[in-house]
Amino acid sequence: MTGKEIIGAAIKLQAVPRCPATLMSAGAWALNSAGISLEKALSSDPEKIAAVLYEAYNRVGSDIFWAVSGFNNILIGAIGGKIKFRSKGTPDVIEPLVKHISDIDGSDGTSGIGINAFKDTPNMRFLYETTRFLVQRTGGTNFVALTRWGPFTLAGLLYGAENLMRSIYRDPASVHRLLEWTTALYLADAQNYIDSGVDFALVAEPTASGDMISREHFAEFALPAFTRVFTALKQKGIATCLHICGNIENRLDLLNGIGADLISVDYKVSLKKCREIFGGKTAFAGNMNPVGIIQRESPEGVAKACEQCITEAGEDTGYILMPGCDIPPSTPVENIKAMVNTGKNTRRIV
Repeated sequence: MTGKEIIGAAIKLQAVPRCPATLMSAGAWALNSAGISLEKALSSDPEKIAAVLYEAYNRVGSDIFWAVSGFNNILIGAIGGKIKFRSKGTPDVIEPLVKHISDIDGSDGTSGIGINAFKDTPNMRFLYETTRFLVQRTGGTNFVALTRWGPFTLAGLLYGAENLMRSIYRDPASVHRLLEWTTALYLADAQNYIDSGVDFALVAEPTASGDMISREHFAEFALPAFTRVFTALKQKGIATCLHICGNIENRLDLLNGIGADLISVDYKVSLKKCREIFGGKTAFAGNMNPVGIIQRESPEGVAKACEQCITEAGEDTGYILMPGCDIPPSTPVENIKAMVNTGKNTRRIV
């Protein structure tokens, strides 16, 4: 079976011959391994960067290849936000673009903060073109996956996380309006990647972590936005995943039935708990510690930790071995190979 067939079967809770294993995102690592920063990549040839990404994911044997990941905040820059690049790693948003939620209440839902014109900016065109070349290089053997901020995290980045949290208490109706707009923004961006050939989408939602909002507010604000996104993506015929950073054990039960094919969890979340909640209902992935284990351990230590993850996840639950979050750019390639190979060498029910 190809990597795509293995992942495709796992997310459908079907039997597979071995444990699926993949990186999550890792765009900054993939480019850094070739001596290219994310900022430098944007001024390079898209076909060349696609070749670099292909080589990085292929070299470590990842079952999923990620389409120019690490560039999440480029979208915010493309609609007028201010971002700043790091020498390594991903760019930061340096100030909120939306000063007042009413700024987005125009007749078309944009009022000058557009969700349509961004695709023609040079940086966004580069990302879409690079994606097309990566899809061509894979030749259908692997999913080519998009990973971008979901609507709740986009709302926090565009409006400011503190402003968002205060408004949840003071003006919940305005937060719902903002989330409707960021949902439309996410889907407009995702459509361009789908048109470029991606067939898998991971929606990243660190701001929806249990470290950030309560279960009650998660259910009231984040969950409806997630459901709208996954309903729309499923209608487009692509595979889907939700990743939330931090400890979300107190809301795992809310994620069955939101429409995502796969739930990805951080290292703070017990895989035994995931098996209890998701087993036989929804596929799940994780939860290798990206820094404490994958970056800092020896390859032997990585393999041992992976074996423990696989044991805790169980034999027939639709489990995918994956880091609990994006890996640092300087992660040793030997450690990544140790993770992936541990999964691939683990026999599954057939």
